Order: sequence, then structure tokens, then C-alpha cells
Amino acid sequence: MFEIVILYILNKYDATIYRICKIIDEFFFAYLKSSAGTVNPALKRLEKLGCVEYEQKTTEGGMLSKTYSITQTGKKHLSDLILNYKEKNPYHILNTAKILLYCCNVLTKEELAEFKLNLSYNLELYKIKLEKGLKNEYINLNEVQKQTVETTLKEVQELLKLL
Repeated sequence: MFEIVILYILNKYDATIYRICKIIDEFFFAYLKSSAGTVNPALKRLEKLGCVEYEQKTTEGGMLSKTYSITQTGKKHLSDLILNYKEKNPYHILNTAKILLYCCNVLTKEELAEFKLNLSYNLELYKIKLEKGLKNEYINLNEVQKQTVETTLKEVQELLKLL
């Protein structure tokens, strides 16, 4: 997920690792918490793929600083990541869907239609799982548990309306 967010940011701004972390915390505050320990390895992976490049400078204080930018390969990779994102843990789908929806404005009109179809399908599957869980007679949910699942179900339904 961090690779998508980093490429999305670099698609808009050239930035240092510090600035990328700050932008993640500002733009994606409701979904992700950044750190150099998560951003730096993701940038290295993206660099190896040819998705990002950097310009190294020495600051006035004598420190080396890298300013990263996205490449054409990176722009294509960003679209591919959004279009083909497969959530390994279905219980993270709500947060993932929100981040992907936040970043999907980089897609073409045709890609956007494909993305929405794919995301709708995955959200529908999750919705069915939630509904089955609520109706399962072998699960004796207390009121708080039931309301929690119902709240999640409502969130899924609201996201589906957006699509």
C-alpha cells in the first residue's frame, strides 16, 4: 500500500523522504501512519523497478539529501498497482478501498471504470461475508458485537454507493 501512496505523492510533487512522510501524514492521516522505516524500503524497491529516481544534493549544513521524483515507468506502475490491487487480508479491505479511491484520480476514464468494477466486486464479497456472519445462528453475538458488524456493513454499503 505504501508504494501506491508514495507513487501517488511523487506523481504530484518531487520530495525528500522527510517530505513524503509529512505528506502521507497530512493527506492520508485517516488511513496510514508513515515513518522513514516504512517509506525508505518502499522507495528502494521502487527505485530498483525504475519507478522513481532521485537527485542528491548537499544541504547548507553539509548533509546529503535525496529529492525523489516519479518516472514514466513509475506512472504506469502506479496505474497498474491501483487497477490490479489484491488485498491479501480481506479484513483490511475498507481501509484499502478508501486509500485506492483517494488515489484513483490518476487513472484514465477507461481504467477508472475497470477499477470501480474490481473494487465493487471485492466490496460485494466482503458485504456478503458480513451479512452471513450476522445471520449465522451458531454465532451468538452480543449487542455491541452485532452493532460493530452492522456499522462495518454500513461502511461497505456507503463505499459501494460511491462507486
